[in-house]
Amino acid sequence: MSPRKDAVSTESNSQKAQEQELWDRISTTEGAARAEVLEELSLLLYKRDSYTECLQVVETSIDIYCKSGGTDFYLRELIHVYEGKAFCLRNLKRFRESAETFEEIAKLHQLNNDDDGYIRARRAAACDWYEVEEWEKSLEGHTVVKLALNPDATPYSMGLDLLNIGMAHARLENHEAAIVSYLNARTHFKEAKNPEYVNWCDNYLAVAFTNINNGPEAKYYAQHYFNYSKVAEDLTMEGYARYRLGVGYLLCGELEEAETELTRALQLLTLEEDKDWPVIVDANKELAKALFGLSRTQEANTRLERIKTIEETIAA
Repeated sequence: MSPRKDAVSTESNSQKAQEQELWDRISTTEGAARAEVLEELSLLLYKRDSYTECLQVVETSIDIYCKSGGTDFYLRELIHVYEGKAFCLRNLKRFRESAETFEEIAKLHQLNNDDDGYIRARRAAACDWYEVEEWEKSLEGHTVVKLALNPDATPYSMGLDLLNIGMAHARLENHEAAIVSYLNARTHFKEAKNPEYVNWCDNYLAVAFTNINNGPEAKYYAQHYFNYSKVAEDLTMEGYARYRLGVGYLLCGELEEAETELTRALQLLTLEEDKDWPVIVDANKELAKALFGLSRTQEANTRLERIKTIEETIAA
């Protein structure tokens, strides 16, 4: 056996021994003492990605703490085990339940007069509400976080909250409000010297300005998004950037430029093994618009005919 395999085997045996010891202690303890041992066990289970088993253990621990006096005696312990529950649910992709659990955690932090913990929990809940398309709840949570007095806030964290607010507004089709949030987020990310997130703001701004048919601004931010993709040498990102840029040109009536960008966008987007069919279909439609505008009707109709079956399939 190699030294590496031997080390892994030894570590695995040690973890199993720890777990068995904790199971033995659980059988000899009662009340809050048993809940504490269950907490220790849940940490080991979480570390080895046994989220379903970990969830069962933390829920048992929560139940015991609640029956042993609840928040009057075990507030901090309950916060800890509820956090374990929330992260297990998140890892299991049960986002609605994790969002609800993070909301409960926020209430517990309020009881504990912990503003920082409250902000973290509300932010986590808002992110998980977004995952289950509860846009209003996500917007409410991120807005609460933004308005909270947080002495530990940084330009990066403030930018992140504003970006999340903008994304929720966009989902609710409040495009003007989304633009305001994205622009403010962009300013904070520039202050934080974080080009990656400035770039994501440029991407979302290009989309938002497209949604209100503002071609010049859509083109402006799409160009920034494109520039970043070239510097980063990211072909996938370049495909999306050229798509955004092509649509911006189209809105400005610059048909030849739109054709060039959309044609290249499709070449790049279709290289991906896991293809983004909705975007590919939309890019073809936008390219057809440019071709119609250039009086190349047959080419435009051929392109629309080719995507017809794909479009019907993904819409079904």
